[in-house]
Amino acid sequence: MGIIIKQSIKGSIWSYLGVVFGFVTTTYLYTQYLTTEVVGLFGLLAAYSALTGQLFLFGFQGVTSRLFPYFRNPANKHNGFLFVASLTFIIGFSVFLVSYYSFKPILIASNLEKSALFANYVYLLVPLTFFSMAFIFLDNYNRLLYDAVTGTFFQEFVQRALLFLIVLCYAFKLILLHQLILAFATVLCLKGLFIFFFLLQKGEINFRPKLDFIDQKLKKEMWSVALYGVLASLGSIFVFNIDKIFINQMLDLSNTGVYTIAFYFGTLVVIPSRPLLKISGTLIAEAWKKNDIEHIKDIYYKSCINQFIIGGFLFLGIWANIDNILTILGPDYQQSKWVIFFVGLGYLFDMLTGANGLVISYSKYYRVALIFIGILVLLVVLLLYLLIPLWGIVGAAIAISGALLMNNLMKFLFLKVKYGLQPFDYKFLIAILVLAVTYTVAFLVPKMSLIPDILVRSTVLGIIYLPTIYFSKVSEDINNLIAFFKK
Repeated sequence: MGIIIKQSIKGSIWSYLGVVFGFVTTTYLYTQYLTTEVVGLFGLLAAYSALTGQLFLFGFQGVTSRLFPYFRNPANKHNGFLFVASLTFIIGFSVFLVSYYSFKPILIASNLEKSALFANYVYLLVPLTFFSMAFIFLDNYNRLLYDAVTGTFFQEFVQRALLFLIVLCYAFKLILLHQLILAFATVLCLKGLFIFFFLLQKGEINFRPKLDFIDQKLKKEMWSVALYGVLASLGSIFVFNIDKIFINQMLDLSNTGVYTIAFYFGTLVVIPSRPLLKISGTLIAEAWKKNDIEHIKDIYYKSCINQFIIGGFLFLGIWANIDNILTILGPDYQQSKWVIFFVGLGYLFDMLTGANGLVISYSKYYRVALIFIGILVLLVVLLLYLLIPLWGIVGAAIAISGALLMNNLMKFLFLKVKYGLQPFDYKFLIAILVLAVTYTVAFLVPKMSLIPDILVRSTVLGIIYLPTIYFSKVSEDINNLIAFFKK
């Protein structure tokens, strides 16, 4: 098996073991033991720290992704790359602190009435941002060392397992609400520490400067990529976190909590793509360095078909069991049905279009992505502003789904025009047909009580979908993977 499929399997295993913890925590512990305001606080803290963590790295994660292949030299400690990165990190966090203390009074005042809980804990954004910055950069760095699994292990499995434990402690009254909130923030911070010590143990942490390695040409390229990176990361992370902030400001913290739970179910569709895209990005960067268009085309195609097959099956499983999900969540979360649908549909389309963003980001046209992101940001802000007053949290989900659709459509058209890269063929039509037939059969299954209904309906989906995909030979990678396990 190739490096992409191997690391995708390992990453997906950890991701879905984490999903087991996440599912129990989100669908049972959160809904049974926490108010919607507390759930909203958790979602809001995570959204803000994701935004600030990306923004105040000043685009250096883009420099890492695009230019690290030129620094790569294990024997020479990668030519002092981490020294330059650490300077950027210190400057970025210093600017964050100045911004935080400048805007803190405004942030508190604007949340005192509708979101008092968030106003009380806004100070947690300081440690959350620091460790978010650390994890984002170090995970990116580790991925470029051909390890896309460890970061996934810390973020998707360890973090969710720890969250499960602390909420369980709260459910058994071993800790109070204040301690729970502090523990939640601590768990979000720990992944940054874990990956630092992991890299330190591997001998990949070295801050010795080698400034003579950076010539004028490379320095100019680093500035250019960083400028692009800060704008690109701001745009992309803005789009996928601003919804919770808009809901909190336009509605309240309780609605933010309901949306956070519903959004979790929608994003279950996209989990397998994270390890796949992490390692794909490393290989695409290396391929662009060699100008190997055929290899890029192969990675692009496989990322589209494999992600669509897996994402389609997961979306099908969620939507076929939507009534069961709503029963588990309880009466406070009944309005989340169409949030789950639209968020899941948006991410399914994102998976259908594969690694298109990575192909553009590592090409010589990487600056063009800024135009796409600018349009995307304007579109999502406009849609959120118009649709939340009309349809509440469902309007926010439609806005995000529409943004994903437009963003990926622009990327697809650009790659087709500039490089002739067009990944879609008849196999995608077969996959869509299999999805339609499978859902029709599952829909016809008679309604039963909760647990039997979930088991029977999900089993029917698996029995029809998986063998049909295998025997129709839609994906060479999936067939090879099954053959490998059979062997």
